[in-house]
Amino acid sequence: MKALTLALCILALLGSAASGFFWWQIGETKTKLQADLSAEQTRAAGLQTNLTETSTELETTKSRLANTDAELGDTKSKLTASEARNVQAGREIASLRSNLAVKEETEKKLSNDLDNLRRELVQTRLAAQVGNPEEVERYKQTIASLENRLAALQSTGMVGAFDASGAAVPAGSPAASVPLSERTAAARVASVGTKNAFVVIDLGSPDGISVGNKFTITRGGETIAESVISEVKETFAIAQVAPTSIKTNLRSGDIASIAK
Repeated sequence: MKALTLALCILALLGSAASGFFWWQIGETKTKLQADLSAEQTRAAGLQTNLTETSTELETTKSRLANTDAELGDTKSKLTASEARNVQAGREIASLRSNLAVKEETEKKLSNDLDNLRRELVQTRLAAQVGNPEEVERYKQTIASLENRLAALQSTGMVGAFDASGAAVPAGSPAASVPLSERTAAARVASVGTKNAFVVIDLGSPDGISVGNKFTITRGGETIAESVISEVKETFAIAQVAPTSIKTNLRSGDIASIAK
């Protein structure tokens, strides 16, 4: 009987010890879980704060993106308008170039026509000085006709004076009033007398030349004769050629430059 009681007491003590151990272990586990819960709650609060900040940044980014899209649309519109203006400007430039080419071709033709008329007029006037009365009358009519044609060409406003090379200069151009030194630097020989005795130079009294002026006649940059003005008219001048200076037969189109 005593042994049974002793065994039961031992069992009771062991149960009590086990209960105490389990109670302690449960308390430690509870404390640890509470600490873990607190840490997780703190972490969750931090994540929530980060989420709020991220959401705010996202909204700001969306707003900036919307503004950027609007600016991009405006830039595209401006670029499209600029490209359209460039295309239009290119077309206008092409048209202007085409018109300029036509104008230059027309000026060139009128210049050639005027040059031919001036030479023909000079030659006709020269022939009228040595013809009989009937021929003189006919020459006068021819001269009048040539002068009318010459005036008609000049009235177009596209052909005016001549530059130093003999080419026509548009009327109203600054080059239409060429200084004497330039106009007489490279005049043209309009016609040549018998046996190169004299030449008719495409210069007149408005150019400032006078009897006694000396002109050197060249071709291709080489001097082929020397001459002296013997008569000056309104649109041409006659120069006597020094026989000893002639190196080759003279011809229309040779350059007559005033001697310095």
